[in-house]
Amino acid sequence: MTQHALHTLFSPHSVIALTGKNPNDPLMLALLSHLCAPSTDKRKSFNKITVVGCLPNGDNLTSYPHSESLSALSSQGSNTSDTLAILCSQLDKSLENTIKECSEAGINALLMLTWVPDSPAHIQRLLRRYNMRLLGPNSFGVCTPSRGFNAWLGLTSPISGRLALLSQSGTIASAVVDWATWQGIGFSHVVATGTPIDVMPHQVMDYLSNDFQTQSILMYIQNVGNPTRFLSSLRSTSRSKPVAVVTEHSLGADDRVLDAALSRTGAVRGHRLNDLVAAASVMTNARRVQEGSLIIIGNGAGPGELAAQKAQELNVDLLTPSLELQTRLESVMDNRGSIGSVTTVWASCPTDLFIDLAETALSDHHCGAVLLMLSPTALIDLQSLQEQVVQLHKKQRKLVMVCLMGGGHIVDLRTRINEASIPTFRTPETAIEGYQFLELFQRNQKLAKQSPDSHAFRFQVDVNQARQHIQERLTQGMTDLSHRDLEHLFTLFHIAISPSPQHSLLSTPISLRVFQDATFGPVIALSFGGSHHSSKYVEAVGLPPLNTILAKDLIARALPNTECFELEALLRNLSSMVCELPELLELHLMEVAIHEDGSISTNASASITPRPDLRRYEHLAIQPYPRQWLSEAKLNSTTTTTIRPVLPRDAWMMAEFVKNLSHESRYFRFIANISELTPKMLANMTHIDYDREMALLAVIEQNNESKLIGAARYIDNFDDKSCEFAVVIGDDYQGLGLASYLMRKLFIIANDKGLRIMKGIVLSENVHMIEFCKRLGFSIQRDPDDYSQVIATVKLTDELIENSTNKLKKLD
Repeated sequence: MTQHALHTLFSPHSVIALTGKNPNDPLMLALLSHLCAPSTDKRKSFNKITVVGCLPNGDNLTSYPHSESLSALSSQGSNTSDTLAILCSQLDKSLENTIKECSEAGINALLMLTWVPDSPAHIQRLLRRYNMRLLGPNSFGVCTPSRGFNAWLGLTSPISGRLALLSQSGTIASAVVDWATWQGIGFSHVVATGTPIDVMPHQVMDYLSNDFQTQSILMYIQNVGNPTRFLSSLRSTSRSKPVAVVTEHSLGADDRVLDAALSRTGAVRGHRLNDLVAAASVMTNARRVQEGSLIIIGNGAGPGELAAQKAQELNVDLLTPSLELQTRLESVMDNRGSIGSVTTVWASCPTDLFIDLAETALSDHHCGAVLLMLSPTALIDLQSLQEQVVQLHKKQRKLVMVCLMGGGHIVDLRTRINEASIPTFRTPETAIEGYQFLELFQRNQKLAKQSPDSHAFRFQVDVNQARQHIQERLTQGMTDLSHRDLEHLFTLFHIAISPSPQHSLLSTPISLRVFQDATFGPVIALSFGGSHHSSKYVEAVGLPPLNTILAKDLIARALPNTECFELEALLRNLSSMVCELPELLELHLMEVAIHEDGSISTNASASITPRPDLRRYEHLAIQPYPRQWLSEAKLNSTTTTTIRPVLPRDAWMMAEFVKNLSHESRYFRFIANISELTPKMLANMTHIDYDREMALLAVIEQNNESKLIGAARYIDNFDDKSCEFAVVIGDDYQGLGLASYLMRKLFIIANDKGLRIMKGIVLSENVHMIEFCKRLGFSIQRDPDDYSQVIATVKLTDELIENSTNKLKKLD
């Protein structure tokens, strides 16, 4: 239960190389040369390799166990538990026979480095039939350097580290690994997916997000697959690990929409391969950017000016020293250079001066980070520089970055400083790009923490009436709606239209529109200047749903230095309209004037289309807070509890709930002796992505405060069909039927998400929980990996869901 569904693909216990019939196949020879090579990590060497098929030509590649076929290997009684099969030559039989033989040999993971003519749909059917997971075809391979596992086709074997690389392009992966190895940057995993047919990028992210060796992730993506699942997984991963994404063009999306979508996940987008380079340099090392601006200190004016130009281009704020800081810096400088945003020291000065200037600047509360930018000279003591920079970094809580230009001995110095967890760069441009990455990462992390809903529930919007209004127009054959047709919809969604012009709160009219992006669905766009067709201003875009913080961010990007509460409310209401009406293809609000009473004057039009088969919110790339699952349950004559999905602000209530549980209840829930939840555990349990997991809270009001009395949750097992559950009830509220209510509600929600199996780990000594699971329809089996535990499993059949729905109706 604790092992990820894709564990065998990325960290196998053993490998079977399927080599076909050609002993000179270049693909096979390249793979085996890496598999059989000594590990770059001195701690590990991977040698559990069996060749099935022909033996390759080459004296150093023939020393591993060999079998003519998988069936012969099975007859020898070989253990294939956690074994990865790698198809590294052209097939000498049908793909179906290959997959079938792997399955019969007990192998359920296949890495395909080759191309096959079979259609994706046919391959998917075969994989499902034989319960096989596939990475590829056309994969460039996978690496886990800490285990000495290098099953890939790149020129360079990566060294071990904390950075993961996920790339759909093998050549890009090879180039990044080659560059990183030269820079001394290591990897926890390298995954080059090739053409994704079964295992998709979002599933690889799920694996990496749960991998303790991985500290941060670089991604090169050519296709996102299902955009909702991609954004969901990326958001979940970015919650705990920095993620940088470089895409091939815009993945079919509007470029601005792609930026907006990624910003909502907490990840940061790069536009060039160099952006991955800059991101890698800071992701493995950097601290958070503190409040304040960046100052550059160097031994030459030229590189500093190049950095300043790049900062201006990327809107990175450089520090202009205050009079007080200017005086202090000049005292340290002692007429040996110039003071400013770019502070330049004479090349003849000793190393100490650069460090003293940096320490003085960082002591000022307006300075948030320093970039030391040095060109190699005969006057710089490289050993002393390394020691002093490391000491400065240790003494400071603020960010220290280093740009060391040049080759030769400078390469070794960069590596040593980088190993001390200090972001280190080769050029002024990449240093500024790396700093901007950190700034964007922190901004996007704030946006990712938002869990907006459609507001239709809170403001009691009659969604059925709104959809009926649209359906009547569609039945009449209308696909375009005039301003008059839209007035009723606007009223339902609390958008007040003024019948006569009034004084506008904004200096110039604005344009609002809704359009459909080819990849990410409905988008809200805002700009100054009336109609967007003639607007000379920048049009900013955002993905619904929006709340106040997200609306403010959209306004700040479209209308800098503008604050308008009425516009924020308009954007929230428009977001609700987009969330609840999937039939709405396009909506134009032109020449919008906003009035003091919150009403607007505008000329509006829209286009609509039938969409009868969509589940609620299925048309959205980002799922709203699932307020539709909120309900109330009467536990007894005096106690009624509100059941609702968790929110990030519930962390304090969750912490108190767990702290006040009895020792036995805590032990049975967490299968560990804990007294309270750590901050990281609280964040993971309250800041969730509702597309992939659900946490239901039972809350009562007591002494004018909200009190948590029970909780149940499930999380997707990343196989698109099963999930793992947990439930715990406060000691004073057990025996009231609350656990049954929460679990039946979970059944319904998981089924709505397309999940078919729910599992959970229960301690064998927890007799009451085992009996409870049996009453709900779970089957109980011993955990083969741990006899102190059992695994409770239930299939989410139509009968179970109908029965659960009927029982909940009696309690609501």
